[in-house]
Amino acid sequence: MNELIINGRFYAQRLTGVQRVGKEIVRYLSQREDVKVIVALPPDANVPEDERFSNVEYCVTGKNTGNKWEQFSLPKFCKKRKLPLLCTGNLAPFLYRSHVILHDVTFKEKNSYAPKRSWVIKTKLMVRSYIYRSKNIFTDSEFSANRIRHFYKRIKNITVLNLGYEHIQRLKSQSVSGLPDKFFLSVGSVNPNKNFQYILKLASNNPALTFVIAGKKRAFSNYVCNMNLKNVIFTDYVTDEQLKWLYENCYGFILPSLYEGFGMPPLEAAVAGCRRLYLSDIPVFREIYAGCAKFFNPNDYQNTVDLNEDINIPEEKFNELFKKYNWRQTVETICNSIFGN
Repeated sequence: MNELIINGRFYAQRLTGVQRVGKEIVRYLSQREDVKVIVALPPDANVPEDERFSNVEYCVTGKNTGNKWEQFSLPKFCKKRKLPLLCTGNLAPFLYRSHVILHDVTFKEKNSYAPKRSWVIKTKLMVRSYIYRSKNIFTDSEFSANRIRHFYKRIKNITVLNLGYEHIQRLKSQSVSGLPDKFFLSVGSVNPNKNFQYILKLASNNPALTFVIAGKKRAFSNYVCNMNLKNVIFTDYVTDEQLKWLYENCYGFILPSLYEGFGMPPLEAAVAGCRRLYLSDIPVFREIYAGCAKFFNPNDYQNTVDLNEDINIPEEKFNELFKKYNWRQTVETICNSIFGN
């Protein structure tokens, strides 16, 4: 039987798309009879009971946390086990050759969309320390693979993973009160690459329509305090169950990102039943969602997307999307690349 160590640092982090990938990989690896999974955990990790699988070994190791744990405690554990290591969250230890998922190279782009310069510098240094020593680099799209090759020209082994949607199907939706029957949904973030201002301009240009933004209202206060937009509603923090309900009940889903490595929310919205996807016209969205969405120029704040136009997309297009992108296939690609089977 093949054995694989998973860098479980994501269990000590706030859940975002990156941590979601790590958790789903553990879940679907646990369902394979040909792989034994060992999850190495820092002392501050928290694995929820419903995410603990009987055939997965969970090992708390070392005394450090954060980057120190990843760079020193984790490789020490791996050297004792002498097994392959998969790191799913962009970073990996310098002292142990790993298989790494590098979701994107935002930090290398000329117009970096990262919020802090210090984060960009640190990430550049840490990625450079391991990337040429890695056994294999995984990433989320052909777009990201090409950008990695552009910045790291000596990289040879890059494998594209098709991420999945099944985590949404497992949820039981929970309603969000105080919303109108018809609304357009966007998942809010103040990160520059999310291009939040586009949604505000869209709301300003369409005063008769309601726009719901799933995100912390306080984080957006500096953007909206002077606009007096009465047709914008912030949900504040929502659970995964509430987010599923928003996907199920929205009239349309809008994502005006300027840069993404994959972009999971449109896939989640689609599998929850939303059939009006309005996405920015960037290469990665064209790669993944071509034929399933209406695309618009995310830099054109004057002639914003027409939300009144009918979108008639055949259901076969969405079936093709779901067939191509799923977590079982993600894990199969990983196993084929690491174990050759």
